[in-house]
Amino acid sequence: MMIPRILFGIPLLLASTVVNAGVTVYTSATGTAAIAQYTVASTDQTVLNAPAPPANFNPATFIQLYDGGMTGMSQPAPGTLFGFSIELSVAAMLMGEKPAVLRPEFLNYCAILEARAGGVTIRVGGNTQDKATLNMDGNPNGRTIEKYKGTDASPTETPEVHFTLDLLNAMAEISKLVNVKWFFGVPFLKTNSDGNAAVVVQNSMSILGDNLLGLQLANEPDLYGPHFKKWQDYSINDFLNETNYMLTNLPLGQPNIVGPSVCCMWTIGQLLDAGYLNQFASHLKYVDVMHYPHNNCQGDENVQELYPAYLSHTEVQNLVNPYFAAANVAIGAGKQFMMMETNTASCGGFPGISDSFASALWATDYAMQMAYGNFTYGLLHFGGQNVYYNPFTPPPTNMTQVRKWNTGPIFYAQIIAAEALGKSGNARVIDLNLNDNSPDRAGYAIYESGVASRLVLINYVQPTTPNANDYVATFAIGGGQTGLPALTPASVKVKYLRADSVNSKDNITWAGQTFGQQFMSDGRLYGDLDVQTIQCNAADGTCNIPVPGPSVALVFLNDAAYQNSGGDIATPVTFATTTTTHRVIASMDPAALAASNGRSGQDPLGATSKGGSQTSSAVAKMGSFVGAVSIVVGAVVAKLLL
Repeated sequence: MMIPRILFGIPLLLASTVVNAGVTVYTSATGTAAIAQYTVASTDQTVLNAPAPPANFNPATFIQLYDGGMTGMSQPAPGTLFGFSIELSVAAMLMGEKPAVLRPEFLNYCAILEARAGGVTIRVGGNTQDKATLNMDGNPNGRTIEKYKGTDASPTETPEVHFTLDLLNAMAEISKLVNVKWFFGVPFLKTNSDGNAAVVVQNSMSILGDNLLGLQLANEPDLYGPHFKKWQDYSINDFLNETNYMLTNLPLGQPNIVGPSVCCMWTIGQLLDAGYLNQFASHLKYVDVMHYPHNNCQGDENVQELYPAYLSHTEVQNLVNPYFAAANVAIGAGKQFMMMETNTASCGGFPGISDSFASALWATDYAMQMAYGNFTYGLLHFGGQNVYYNPFTPPPTNMTQVRKWNTGPIFYAQIIAAEALGKSGNARVIDLNLNDNSPDRAGYAIYESGVASRLVLINYVQPTTPNANDYVATFAIGGGQTGLPALTPASVKVKYLRADSVNSKDNITWAGQTFGQQFMSDGRLYGDLDVQTIQCNAADGTCNIPVPGPSVALVFLNDAAYQNSGGDIATPVTFATTTTTHRVIASMDPAALAASNGRSGQDPLGATSKGGSQTSSAVAKMGSFVGAVSIVVGAVVAKLLL
């Protein structure tokens, strides 16, 4: 049965702020505020019924690898493939309000990926980019992002966003601390008729510099008509004409445009057939798409019936297969192909799926399948507080205590993808189609410079009795009937992603380490690193890897592969969340703090996910950030090894 969501009451600790000119550090203090009653998606405890194990489950599978590579491998993929897509309207809430006041938890999450992949890929944009306005002189209230109720009839209830240069400067500051590269969305709906799009382009390029990967021109243009953002019969030809007008009038230099960013009503094939790539090749750096496997904008999906689709390798293959041809066309034209925005389901995801261990299994498979399909990037989308699919979420604004972020299960998949692809930029991936392409498991081999480097093995099955649906993957490199020398190593290192169940929301571990329970994270992994060493079989040149159900196993086939993925890093360089300057102290009234959740709901203009607006608006005042312990940039050394 489906367990309904629970209303939580959580005690708060009052916090005090420490303020100095150019320096703002928030630290926890003593005192008690009234218990806050709240329910947001990130606290929803919905649990679904796990799909039954397959009747014909095979406990063994064999993998034959070959030295030098395998037919059908992908193009080289970067370790930064599986990055973030952050909705513009919530960017300040997630990253920090000002360049001198960044969120250390956000930096810690980024540092974890950087340690493994060498960097992080982040896009800032989404539905709110298309009508966004850059106010060069700042917003009247001093905020970095201000939202106003939108006028379109979009199911996402998209607000109109006014942002300031502080956002771009904060992004640039983040890149000084962590190796983050950015995509930024350009307003498209007014086609630069007011000059605003040109201002956004010019400042994005000048402030972000070499850290700017590309500028996204248009966001889901195939929905402009249905969502009343343009005229109702807005067509592909209309879009091509407006794109041409924009490119002619924007202050662009080298090719750095990303498009067409279609998602739903038009296919990427239709755009390519209409001449999009040929017409705009001189401006394009990336050809992109946006896709969610299911639509939850109406909120009427039967989530229990959909659950098996998120525990199936076949379904993941079906997500990516439609883009293989377009990716090859883009690569053939000298462009890169990418998924600009994706996640478990549109409009915030599904309770019991997007926030469960199942999403980590699914997303690991999805990331590797995109790498196999020649995607350069695939970016997981963030909404506000009231969405289920966020990789991580700050606490509601009256819960901003230190170490109180919520880490979504899906973020563990981003760590695995970073380690699986590593830092070389030369990882080539092949889908091994395990067990005759059985939907209950997935396997990928990663080669670097022709050398078999890593295996990713996934077991989707939730057993009804312990260990009943574990399988053993036996692999060999050469040898046997191949006629090639046997190169199976003497031993391998293995990391496991584990949880009690596909339904688990907490107590998920990656190689023995965890972010902890809901609203108990500061963006750092805790616990002892547990990397298992498995001895291989010298007699027959094979190696047996147990893959429990449910789990992911990442197998390092040589020491270089292990070291090049940051696999030996138990604790990367992270950012202090307990720093104080002992300067001017300003405290906040407990009553005001207790009533500050989402600004008391009086300004419901936050997320672009339906139903997510009341708790996701950018923080407005000092009290909204109280206890969040923001990093001090410039005045205090921020990077610490903890």
